[in-house]
Amino acid sequence: MQNAEIKQKNLKENIFDTDHLKGNLKSRAVRGGGIVIFARTVDFIAHTVGTIVLARLLLPADFGLLAMVLTITGFFVLFKDLGLSDATVQSEKINHRQVSTLFWINVLFSALIIVLIVIISPFVANFYNEPRLAKIVVISAFSFIFAGLSTQHLALLKRNMKFKQIASIEIIAAIGSITIALVMALRGFGYWALVARPIILAVLTMAGVWFFCPWRPGLPARRSGVKGLIRFGAGTMGFYVVNYFARNTDKALIGWAIGPIALGFYHKAYHLFILPVSQFSIPLQSVAVTTLTKLRNEPERYKAYFVKAIALLSFAGMPMSTYLAALGRDVILLLLGPRWMEAADIFAVLGLGAGMQIIYATQGWLHVSLGRSDRWFWWGCVNSVIMVLFFLAGLPFGAIGVAAGYTISLFILTGPALWYAGRPVKLTLREIVSGVWRIYLAALAAGIFTWVLVRTFADINIFYRLSFCSAAFMIVYLLSVAILSWSFEPLVRYWKLFLLFIPVKKAKAQAASE
Repeated sequence: MQNAEIKQKNLKENIFDTDHLKGNLKSRAVRGGGIVIFARTVDFIAHTVGTIVLARLLLPADFGLLAMVLTITGFFVLFKDLGLSDATVQSEKINHRQVSTLFWINVLFSALIIVLIVIISPFVANFYNEPRLAKIVVISAFSFIFAGLSTQHLALLKRNMKFKQIASIEIIAAIGSITIALVMALRGFGYWALVARPIILAVLTMAGVWFFCPWRPGLPARRSGVKGLIRFGAGTMGFYVVNYFARNTDKALIGWAIGPIALGFYHKAYHLFILPVSQFSIPLQSVAVTTLTKLRNEPERYKAYFVKAIALLSFAGMPMSTYLAALGRDVILLLLGPRWMEAADIFAVLGLGAGMQIIYATQGWLHVSLGRSDRWFWWGCVNSVIMVLFFLAGLPFGAIGVAAGYTISLFILTGPALWYAGRPVKLTLREIVSGVWRIYLAALAAGIFTWVLVRTFADINIFYRLSFCSAAFMIVYLLSVAILSWSFEPLVRYWKLFLLFIPVKKAKAQAASE
């Protein structure tokens, strides 16, 4: 027992106290962001390739069975870590006893989720009138226990900015789970190949985080001082739950009022819209929250980092908005074919809000890094009510009206959301807008120019039209940024930041950032 205590004490400086990481936060954060985005890109490619191959090895009914299960387990995913991962990452000071207690809370709750899913499995099978679902639901539930065993180890890796190790875990788990699923499909396991993949993914992730994180949990302690961390987790969970229902109300309304065909077009358009947005914004959240947490006692540095991060996100995100709005129809036609053209206008309307969606998500960075999940929850309630009202207002105009309601609500809510989230550190909208307004105008100019251009060349081959207009869009956008800034300096600055995302030698990366 004494040896274990000595070992945990020796780990304290590197695992729990992270003040030593404040030295070169800029390089750590940007390189970390590049590594995480790279890992998510590999995961996306592996998932896409695996899905394409599995679609040729398995029957549509096999995927249908999995979809039925996901409608049940997908909701429970919201509760898999109880927000305690964010609690560990953002905590200014934390110790072995606290993390151990949180670890066992995560494990216990994961076990309770499994028990609950096992209990409802017969009802799921009866509801769908599909006896096979009972066993599938039970087996699928066991991924939660491996997630519970991984939560605090993964949080400690994030807390210590070990993003290279996290990326390695994600890549190995993604490729390994897809490979095993493909082997199972080839061996004739049918839908069990699809059921097994998320379980294998959870097992490989658990093995990876336990390998790279040297911390080992002790026994839970009654007076370890975790009440504040649990309250933080509860606020985070509250936001996730209300946000989940708000973000799914649009689909429920379309299915209820218009029908499955319109919902099919909307769902496909929404999926294509949110995919690049989530691939870009979600991976950066853990990097940004970890970095901002280490700066929250230095308000000026904290605000400066956040404003620069917003500017960088805007530089990449806002042209994405106007590009999708201008070329959305051609993108849908090229990717999905003429049968899906009813989804094209929906996609273009949703695409107009892509950049704003990326910026809007950063309000969560502020709430979590400042330890104010209670404010995040209350903002989630306000956000959900307003968004649902816009969905209802757009519903009489069909699926495209609901899409417009979604986009308009993003434009209306983003400013107040950032203002409210930044109040504890006196972050003003003026500070944010001053760093991004030129980017917004440049993206708008490029979008309008390209919208006219694509209609001017409407009769040429779609591949050539899309290639030519995409190149023209990028040229006009970059030139507009330089003209509005009266300098090429912003482009040079963003290029140097981009170099930090690339896995080059450390010395070269640091030189580029200076």
